[in-house]
Amino acid sequence: MADKTSEPIAGVKDADLAEVVRGIAALPSSQEGDAERFAREVRAVVEKRAQSGWSNEGSDDVAAFVLVEYPRAVGARFGGTRVLDLIATQAPVLGRVFFLGRDASNGMVISFPTSNPAEILDWLEYNGLGECAVILVYRDQKLMVTRKAGIASEARQDSIRDTAPTATLAELLEALTFFHRTKLLIPSSCPDGVWEPGRENQYVPGPHPEKCIQRELSTVLRSWFRGVVRAEMEDSTDIGRIDVRLLRADEGPLYYWAIVELKVVKSTRNAPTGKKASSVSVGENAKAVAEGVLQAHAYRANRQADEGLLEVYDLRREKSLDMFKHRTVEKALARCNPVPTHNTRPIFGSASHAREAGYV
Repeated sequence: MADKTSEPIAGVKDADLAEVVRGIAALPSSQEGDAERFAREVRAVVEKRAQSGWSNEGSDDVAAFVLVEYPRAVGARFGGTRVLDLIATQAPVLGRVFFLGRDASNGMVISFPTSNPAEILDWLEYNGLGECAVILVYRDQKLMVTRKAGIASEARQDSIRDTAPTATLAELLEALTFFHRTKLLIPSSCPDGVWEPGRENQYVPGPHPEKCIQRELSTVLRSWFRGVVRAEMEDSTDIGRIDVRLLRADEGPLYYWAIVELKVVKSTRNAPTGKKASSVSVGENAKAVAEGVLQAHAYRANRQADEGLLEVYDLRREKSLDMFKHRTVEKALARCNPVPTHNTRPIFGSASHAREAGYV
């Protein structure tokens, strides 16, 4: 059953508690690393500017945000000026380079040091900052490109939204689609652990692909719904463990808005290079998906959430069989009212396989 509502606290106004709780959705998660937290906070700043029509900005198109341990010391090397609480001001960001701490609220700023913005990564390397997390913001393309392990690391692209997110099922599905297309579709964009290194083309998964996807998904959803919905991993209940829970606060305390269950179907089990990977049968995959259907339904009811979703990530080489058409899964769906919102998200072992399947 769902948690019981606690008794009122003597001497504390409900309105004051509600105001405090609403801010929890924007607080950082203890599961986030510094680079992820930095990216989330920079995105909040940039999207606030975009949603105001980039007011107070000039004709520049690009801004750079650099995560450094000592922002004032680094900024002073380049004659920078102090900057504070960009999220709370209308200070311009385009045509500038910011040296900030992990919460992106306090640091130094300089004008772009090169006439060609494309040279900024070279400039950072030349000045000993090549290993710092760096985010480039492009107004015209509505893109934020993050290199969280330094200029030589993989570039992750995020769309800059000029309308604020809302806690709706349609918005959540858009976020889940974005996550799939940008973070999982092909090996080069997958988080470590989804595939066994060097065996992606053989469709050999990593040791714990579901856990890796779960961690990355919760990070993406926290960023997507910042200030609106709080995403957290692994919520224990008396009937099992929820993969990802989404909490929101409107006029009162935080409450369960949606739960997202994850399942992975695959052709083989994990095996290191040089070892034969044993096969996973259709029946085993169907049993896992059926379990996910029932879990999503039960957890939504248990937490009295508005939405229950099941996301099935398909790591199989041969993807023609729709797992939701398998008899075992159909029986599970028939037991649920309402039926959880469910999707299958194909993940490919090579970019060419994704193109052959119609992804561009």
